[in-house]
Amino acid sequence: MARYTDVQQAAADGFRFAYEPDASRYAVYRSGAEGREDLVGEAHFSLRGSELIDFDHTVVIPELRGTGISGLLARFALLGPAASGRRIAASCWFIDGYLAKHPEILEEIAAQSGREE
Repeated sequence: MARYTDVQQAAADGFRFAYEPDASRYAVYRSGAEGREDLVGEAHFSLRGSELIDFDHTVVIPELRGTGISGLLARFALLGPAASGRRIAASCWFIDGYLAKHPEILEEIAAQSGREE
């Protein structure tokens, strides 16, 4: 299976990343049989007031491990509208680890929200 480095590359292979505020999640879908889309991953969050977002659960189906889809989902969620203007908490071990491996994303988050970290 391919190793994905950006959302556009994944989209070319039938993946779609979505923000689903009513479900408090960011999701990734893969084009399936007969034109349907299958949910293959999600990054769930909880809003803690107006100033904090906690990413509390992230999962991608096992067959996609090692493809980069999890990392793309994490990045998509962290830079998404739910996190905009909020401090980030990560009680999910995957998001916490992603932030540790990619500290530059905190600068991108701060730049998006117009504040300095």
